Amino acid sequence: MSSSARFDIVVVGAGSGGFGAACAAARLGARVLLIESHNGVGGTSTWAGVNNYEPVAGATGLPEEIYDRLRQRPLAVSLQKRGAAYTAERPFGKYECASETDYRLSLSRRCGVPITFEPHSLQDVMLDMLRETGNCTLRLETRFTGVEVDGDRLSAITIDGQDGEERISAPIFIDATADIHLARAAGCRSAIGPEGPEAYGETSATAEGGLMLNNASPCYRVAPLRPGEPQVIQDAPDGIDLDELSPVTSIRTYPNGDLNMNPVQLMTGREAFELGDAAYETSMQRARAHWHLLQTRFAFDDWKLVWLSPRLGIRETHRLIGRYVLREQDIDAGLDHHAHDDVIAIADHSVDFHGARPSREVPQPYGVPFRCLLTEEITNLVVACRGASFSSIAASSCRLSRTMMVLGQAAGTAAALFGDGINDFDSSALRQQLATDGVALDLKKGYLDAMPDVVPIADNR
Repeated sequence: MSSSARFDIVVVGAGSGGFGAACAAARLGARVLLIESHNGVGGTSTWAGVNNYEPVAGATGLPEEIYDRLRQRPLAVSLQKRGAAYTAERPFGKYECASETDYRLSLSRRCGVPITFEPHSLQDVMLDMLRETGNCTLRLETRFTGVEVDGDRLSAITIDGQDGEERISAPIFIDATADIHLARAAGCRSAIGPEGPEAYGETSATAEGGLMLNNASPCYRVAPLRPGEPQVIQDAPDGIDLDELSPVTSIRTYPNGDLNMNPVQLMTGREAFELGDAAYETSMQRARAHWHLLQTRFAFDDWKLVWLSPRLGIRETHRLIGRYVLREQDIDAGLDHHAHDDVIAIADHSVDFHGARPSREVPQPYGVPFRCLLTEEITNLVVACRGASFSSIAASSCRLSRTMMVLGQAAGTAAALFGDGINDFDSSALRQQLATDGVALDLKKGYLDAMPDVVPIADNR
């Protein structure tokens, strides 16, 4: 091994959760190493093509700061207003750019609106924020290749990147790899797929159907034809029956007028999981066929394909079984009727499986306890990603990018405050620091429906 280094905190994975963790910890003075296996930050929000933030309560703190910074850049971000609803004849929901700019308009699943952004602009803002801390070392195209576990502690990891192989030690590690690769390598228990009602007493839980995972999305981007520009009809790939292809699409409008196309029923989560590395190319072939279908049957012939996302948008795989498992009872109880004193984020997104399983709205915003980020087996390991300790039902609701970023902010804050004593965290001190740093922990600060001075954007269906 060529070298070794020591940091205060090591964060593995630079998606929404990893960014939130690294930025928060570094701002509080910790020396942070952030590693990412790909060549950019932002994860699903940037390079998997999900270039929008869905409306959700509680998405304050770092996500709100990112929005404010994006607004300073030309054509970088826009709140959205509904332009078309799904119908049998028009199987897509479309949102258009709104003139309103108040971020609070996005803080509700029920009456809030999405935010669409340029992925390169989002990455640039994230990089600026990490750089400005002065305490975060970022290593792109770097993977962890091994773990050293000493009893109930993770003492070091081995990483391999552009600088070769290196041993990295730290008092505390944060797994933000989405698939919880680090936690599983360290021996932490995990689950995948739906649980039956006997697991957590969830009344709507069912394990029937086997490994049913939330659908994956091969996103792409289209642009309007310029005046006089000839039509370019996408060729239909061989071997795909267009009559069996679902045209259902979630459409958002970029600030420059291009469209972000999110086909939500082209690949099941189970298929993506079982295909492994082959899932990306298979899904992109279907995306090309999907675009041909929209052009030839749904009046998109005056648009052209300009970009296919370089990564597949995955919504669900492995989940930690941690100190506390967020479950259906928690998301139905709501923020005012829970027994947790360590809530570090609120959310209100629907239970949404994108057709893989029945979906439904949640009654009101609910809280996510910090214990969902802590493992049972490793005392100095925190999980800050969609693979945190959630049941399958709860994960389908709280997996959104901005919610994961707030969980990351909580993980990084706790790591900086408590170090390797994080399992004995002081919930009051943690919540106070998060509130100081802009994270909304009550409805008046984090839920559009509880803000009488903010008028929701009218639905223009």
